[in-house]
Amino acid sequence: MISVENYLFIELCDLHDGSNIDGEHHNINGKNKVLRFKYGNICPISIKDSKDSTVIIIGHPSFNGKIDANRFVLDYIKAKEQNMNGFTASIDGEFLIVDFNKLSDEITIINSRFASPVVFYAVVQRRFILSTTYALLFKYLLRNKLAKMLPDKAYELLSFRRLFGTDTYDDKSKYLESASKLSLGSKLKIEQYWVPDIYSNNSSLNDNAHTLVELLKNSIMYKTSDNKRYGIMQSGGLDTRMILSGFDNTPHAFNITYEKNREYKIAKKLVDYKNGDFSWIQVKNGQYSDFFDYGTQVTGGMFQNSSLFYGHRDIIKESSDVLFSGYGLDYFFQGMYLPSKMYSILGESVPWYKTLGKFNKEMVSYFIENISYQTKGFELDDIMNSGQISRKNDLIYSSIKDQFLEAKKYSDDIYDIYEHMSLGNLSRHYTYTGQLSLMELSEYRTISYTNSILDFYYNLPLKHRFDAKVLRKALYISDKRFFKLASANHGFSAGSSSFEKSIKHIYKYLPERIGLKEKKRNFERTWLTAEEVLRSELLDRINNLTKSESLHNLNIVDMDKLKKVVGMWNDKKIVGNQTLMMLLTVDSFFKQSI
Repeated sequence: MISVENYLFIELCDLHDGSNIDGEHHNINGKNKVLRFKYGNICPISIKDSKDSTVIIIGHPSFNGKIDANRFVLDYIKAKEQNMNGFTASIDGEFLIVDFNKLSDEITIINSRFASPVVFYAVVQRRFILSTTYALLFKYLLRNKLAKMLPDKAYELLSFRRLFGTDTYDDKSKYLESASKLSLGSKLKIEQYWVPDIYSNNSSLNDNAHTLVELLKNSIMYKTSDNKRYGIMQSGGLDTRMILSGFDNTPHAFNITYEKNREYKIAKKLVDYKNGDFSWIQVKNGQYSDFFDYGTQVTGGMFQNSSLFYGHRDIIKESSDVLFSGYGLDYFFQGMYLPSKMYSILGESVPWYKTLGKFNKEMVSYFIENISYQTKGFELDDIMNSGQISRKNDLIYSSIKDQFLEAKKYSDDIYDIYEHMSLGNLSRHYTYTGQLSLMELSEYRTISYTNSILDFYYNLPLKHRFDAKVLRKALYISDKRFFKLASANHGFSAGSSSFEKSIKHIYKYLPERIGLKEKKRNFERTWLTAEEVLRSELLDRINNLTKSESLHNLNIVDMDKLKKVVGMWNDKKIVGNQTLMMLLTVDSFFKQSI
């Protein structure tokens, strides 16, 4: 089995206690405690050990917009010793800081306001355990009989392709929320050192677009300040082209597709505009089946598997040391998690066009029924008995209500609240699965993850976020060629509004709809649908679900009903899609962990 390569695992316990960490690891002795830790081969780690303390840094924190781990640690220690007010909130970027005081045996954990890298921790039987990979922590706790499973948490995954809140699949560990400072001495203390200040600025769309362009350029300067070889996962969509447009020194571009289709051609054209180097990586047969179990370990079984990115480490490292992508721009500046209203004419859906939706019921129920990333496929209730359905509904309502109450702390605006319910902890967001997979290829940095960009997002008027207005305008300002070039998502200009895309789509495809032209479609995107992957690569896994011991023991689905539904799917009477994919994810994770 392929092993996770990007992780940090920590165990803090009494000096006389034996180690429960598998394999070789580091030992740091305190007064009465010992800090033991190990990390993966591609974990971006820096360690500063002194007489009084050990500071471990993951990622690239900065006080001055430059990446220099040694300089940062010295500045961090100085600020801490001088007890400088608010210095923690001024740390920029994606990071995790572990600070072990050898004199007092106190450990302090500080994560970024993006909650990336993701962190899970547990305090049990005088031990503190931390891991950036949940699968390792879960196995540790179960193997040492320190925790019990909480399988009902999987109902969130099955329903939304992600988890909410701080709970995990066991009763001892927790997810560390964004901008947290965790301290453990005589007792555990967690405080938020930063909270979002949500309000709408009064700037024009044009001014906000110019600001976004400038902020992205500043981030690029920051995240390329250590003179490494840089690469970017380049698609033909809107987000990565916005990132690419901001580079003066073009990173090496990588494009992953099944064939040299529209996605490939547009991505290559964008890189050609910048006179950059371009590598095409063709998806292999069996990509999903080969890397499925590995992917569920990387993601801790908490997201839909993103197997497409795995297995390309050797190709990447030939040309780059650090990878970038477009993650973040979509959910910050496209308004993707605001309610929207779609339209139809004579019963036919109007493609692409949407307006801002209105809430027609109380917020929690509206979210559960309408959030865009809810799992697509057959109804979960079809594979559950009445008791399981009741447990699922109660857990989900309670969890989403907690999201709602938390979001209400930061705004009175109902749309801001609704959006924050999805984006409050970014490493819980369902798209974080892609970032986790990229972290297994190389050191990875997210251009959109700087404090100034996040602050700007929280101060941006809703009307500028919805329908990607500010992002499209920023792209026009940054590079008009990129704005005009077609998007691989739909084949029309990347700068097109939803209304413009709708009109162009109707004009282009109306002859097919009324029978004047034969319908012909080529596969033009990076991703196959979940249904296509299930039938082409994961068919045996689906059929094995009906006799899965792990699913049976978890008692979250009715195995007899599941067998019936799988039979109907095999007969092509129903679509399994993401629902079956999430069941495979649950099965894969627990069967490897128990």
